[in-house]
Amino acid sequence: MNTGLLRLWGIWDKLYQRCTRLQYIEKENNIFRIVRLRYRGEPLVTSDNRMISAGDLILKLHIHNYYFATLCSGVKNDLRIALLLRQQILRSLPQLASYLNAMEEQDVIKGIVGTTMLNKGVEPLGFSISDVPMNWFFRYKRWYLKIMLRLIHPDGKGRLKTWKHEVPLKRVYMSKEELLRRYLPREAETAGDTR
Repeated sequence: MNTGLLRLWGIWDKLYQRCTRLQYIEKENNIFRIVRLRYRGEPLVTSDNRMISAGDLILKLHIHNYYFATLCSGVKNDLRIALLLRQQILRSLPQLASYLNAMEEQDVIKGIVGTTMLNKGVEPLGFSISDVPMNWFFRYKRWYLKIMLRLIHPDGKGRLKTWKHEVPLKRVYMSKEELLRRYLPREAETAGDTR
């Protein structure tokens, strides 16, 4: 992505942030942004056999695309981008776990749920994967994410062509308990037990 386009995206991202309820986990140091909301969708069974049902309180997970695009600026290699994304996710999950653990509503939050095309390799991290219904909302989301992929990925146009009519948009999710078990730093867990 050229510098001018990245700069314009940065301006748009600031406006988007102000117009939505998205919250930073740690601004400019975490690949995730979240919004607290009630889950609407089919029941989800997590990797640790817990259930997320319609009406449950969740953290909706969003990859901060602009932040990731700035990290990828100048990177041309497909493998390096994939490794950079994985590195950022692994670095961000403990911060997310600490953030959730410190929330006043921590006891009633059931888990984290996101929608993404970048779902390969997330199951070993504790996430489960399911299809999304192709209603108008997810059709729009797929279109939007395709634009993001084309902008961020050095061969975004070629990657989209290989998918043809396939719909790679997936829901990824994890129970609160699994997130905290895997990623909550020990000192945060101890602090949480004494409050």
